[in-house]
Amino acid sequence: MKIVKRNKNYYLDFYFRGRRVREKVGPSKGAAVRARSVREGEILQGRFRIVAKRGATTFESLADKYSALVSIHKRGRHVEHYLLKTLKAYFGKSRISDLTVEDAEKYKTKRSRSVRPATVNRELTVAKHMMTKAVEWKLIADNPFRGLRNLRVPKRDERVLSHDEEIKLLPACDRVRSRFLRPLVLLALNTGLRRGELLSLEWSRVNLNQRTISIINAKSSSGDRIIPLNTTVHTVLSDLARKACSPLVFPSNRKPGEKLLDVKKGFSQVVKLAGIPHIRFHDLRHSFATRLVRAGVDIVTVQRLLGHSRITMTARYAHSLADVKMAAVSKLDLAGVCSVPDPNRTPSPLGVVAESEANSFAA
Repeated sequence: MKIVKRNKNYYLDFYFRGRRVREKVGPSKGAAVRARSVREGEILQGRFRIVAKRGATTFESLADKYSALVSIHKRGRHVEHYLLKTLKAYFGKSRISDLTVEDAEKYKTKRSRSVRPATVNRELTVAKHMMTKAVEWKLIADNPFRGLRNLRVPKRDERVLSHDEEIKLLPACDRVRSRFLRPLVLLALNTGLRRGELLSLEWSRVNLNQRTISIINAKSSSGDRIIPLNTTVHTVLSDLARKACSPLVFPSNRKPGEKLLDVKKGFSQVVKLAGIPHIRFHDLRHSFATRLVRAGVDIVTVQRLLGHSRITMTARYAHSLADVKMAAVSKLDLAGVCSVPDPNRTPSPLGVVAESEANSFAA
């Protein structure tokens, strides 16, 4: 931090978060030296703030610009709309040039008291990308959230829907006010399509004659694939096709021409009505993969049906279950490789000779 004299007055001249700051102190050099010590102390303690110039960009205005220029091109723009709304409610009128990583840490702490860590991480990911774009747009010199770390997300076991649970789940779908929930559950269990792939599905990608569904613009380039339709899925889609009034297979009931945004609330209600342990909609995809493996389908075919780019991802979804592992190791007993001696059985002559030789050797 420099002390500069101009026109009989002393100034503090320094850079703070990429911005040059010039502060007038007065004609006394001693006062300028003392002011420099005070200012350096405030910066070290994180108490110094630049007085924003009139018209400086606020977090709210940045969020609006980000939504119009960046979010609009994302597949998950509808979800990101709510994330931005939450971020704007907290940071609001704050000048982006005044924000620090400490502000983000405070946000992380506050939000983690009311929502899950994964939700907080998604919000912070958007906030960090907003600041990255602000640097590109030359609104700030550096990203203040650059070093921010995500919260640790506890691992959870993925569920496999049993046959008995499926019998309870499907009738419960008819007890909620969602005409598409039962078809969505059946398609998820019989095609392994992701929730987003199902909700974005268009009739132009469904070929009932050839009994296929074409998935394009998937999560990754390797996710583009063709899914064959079994009898269950073909019947469901044929019924929907007769009543179709939209290019989308699952259009929104409230907004004509738009897709159904989410089924989380309705699916949670169905799970409660069915009286089965908690299961997520994504676990239906996991159930699809696991059932294929149980039926003896090779892992490469399962990978292609799921649209995974790496075989390790498929192995995570289609893991061997406990009963399958038990059946595998039990084959050793059937093959006679590992046999436990029966104490009630009379030993063979060869065994007696071997035992006596061993005792002689020990003696």
